Amino acid sequence: MQSKDYFPDTPSQPYASVLLEQREANERLLLAALRAQEDADEAQSGRILAEDESDLLRVKAAELVAVGELRERLLGIIGHDLRNPLNAMLMAARLLEEASLPAQATWLAQRILASGVHMERMIDQLADFTSFRRGGGFALDLAVCNLAKICKNVVEERRLSSGAPVELTTAGTIHGRWDANRLAQVVSNLVANAVGHAAPGTTVWVEADGNDSVAVVKVRNEGTAILDADRDKIFSAFARVHSEGGRDSGGLGLYISREIAVAHGGSLEVESSAANTTFFLELPRWATRRL
Repeated sequence: MQSKDYFPDTPSQPYASVLLEQREANERLLLAALRAQEDADEAQSGRILAEDESDLLRVKAAELVAVGELRERLLGIIGHDLRNPLNAMLMAARLLEEASLPAQATWLAQRILASGVHMERMIDQLADFTSFRRGGGFALDLAVCNLAKICKNVVEERRLSSGAPVELTTAGTIHGRWDANRLAQVVSNLVANAVGHAAPGTTVWVEADGNDSVAVVKVRNEGTAILDADRDKIFSAFARVHSEGGRDSGGLGLYISREIAVAHGGSLEVESSAANTTFFLELPRWATRRL
C-alpha cells in the first residue's frame, strides 16, 4: 500500500501553479480563436463589400462610357446636320456680296459671310475633335508646300473677313513636306485667337521663318497676359481659362492646333507677358506620317 504522503489530498504549490498556467493558456488560445474568427468574419464582410463596390464601379464606368459615346455621336450628328443650312446661308451671303446693292446692304452681307465662315470653322473643328476622340486621329495629306504662302492666304482671308489689322513678315519661300490644309487650319486658329484677345486698336503680327531643319510660325498680339497656371490648360479641349483682364477663353481651336502640330512631329507653345502673347508653331521641314 502506497503511503498517504505520496498522493496528498491537497495538491502541492508547484502542481497548483501548473494547473493555473494551463488554464490561462487555454483561455489565451480561446481568445485567439475568437479573435481569429472575428477577423475572418470581418475579412469576409470586407470581401463582400469590395465585390459590391467593384460591381458598382463597373456599372458606373460602363454608364460613363455609354454617355461619352452618346455625346460624341451627338456632336458628330450636330456637326453634320448643321452643314446644309450653313452652306445655304454662305451661298446666299456671297451672292448678296457680289450683287449691286447699297453700301450698307453689302456691308451686312459681308458680316453674314464672315460669321458663316467662322461657324463653318467651328463645325470643322467639332468634326475633327469627334474623329480624334474615336481614335481616328488627324489624317495628314503630306506634300511639298510653301508655308509662307499658307500664312499669306490666311492673313489675307482674315483681313477681308473681319477687317482686323494683321501684318505678315516672312523670310521668303519656306518649302517643306506638310499637310497644307491642316497647317492653314492651325495658322487660322492662331490668328483668330490673337485677334480675339488683342487690345483694341493694336495689330496682330504673324512671322514665318525657318532653317534647314525646322520652320517656325510666330503669332503675336498685344493684350492681357495669360496666367501662368493656364499656360498648358489653354491647349485642352473645351478648357475655360481667364486672362488677367478677366476675359474668358475656351473651345477647341488651340487643342486641335496643337494636335495637328504634334501629328507633323512638331510642337505648339506659348509665351505670355504683360506686354504681349506669342504662340510658337515649330515644324520639321520634311514631316513624315506619324502612326
